Amino acid sequence: MIPRILHRTVPAAVDPVVEGYWDGLARLHPGWEMRTWRDPLDRADFPLTHAAWDRCGSGAQRAGLIRLEVLWTIGGVYVDSDVEGVRSLDPLLVLDGFSAWEQPGITPDAVLGAVPAHPAIWLCLEMALTNLERGAWHSGPGVTTAILPGRPDWSVLPQEAFYPYYFTEPERRGEDFSQLPGCYLVHHWAGSWLNH
Repeated sequence: MIPRILHRTVPAAVDPVVEGYWDGLARLHPGWEMRTWRDPLDRADFPLTHAAWDRCGSGAQRAGLIRLEVLWTIGGVYVDSDVEGVRSLDPLLVLDGFSAWEQPGITPDAVLGAVPAHPAIWLCLEMALTNLERGAWHSGPGVTTAILPGRPDWSVLPQEAFYPYYFTEPERRGEDFSQLPGCYLVHHWAGSWLNH
């Protein structure tokens, strides 16, 4: 099973809204370990990726490497800091690995769950390191979109699981998604990777 660990990566100072999302996730997941990877990070804790951090064009790119390394070494569920909880992820822990469609043909890395040492996560990590100079899309969502769909050991959930609205629909941000069956989390599209 996927371990009951929630991971996030944040800068030294965090917006109160982001902290509210994290507190809400903790309330939905009693008994889970809540791990925040906060700047400044000790490079020694990240032997697989720290040498590449200086090649990252944004904090979002570095967070992308960190998410893949912690999922590979520890397992659990990684959520971007702009993800709000709707219901517990416990039913998904029986899967070997999961993500969700953001739209047809795209499964991004804002929410990823995996058992430790999942082979798909290793492939994502290798491709992300290779693609750093190409930008945040090519080392992040482009990687998960290229590798995860269609694998027999990975589940891509429907869009409403984590992405019930799209970035072009900001008016839906405050909507109550708890009435939407199959919605576990809501990604709120902070866009920290844009222009990088």
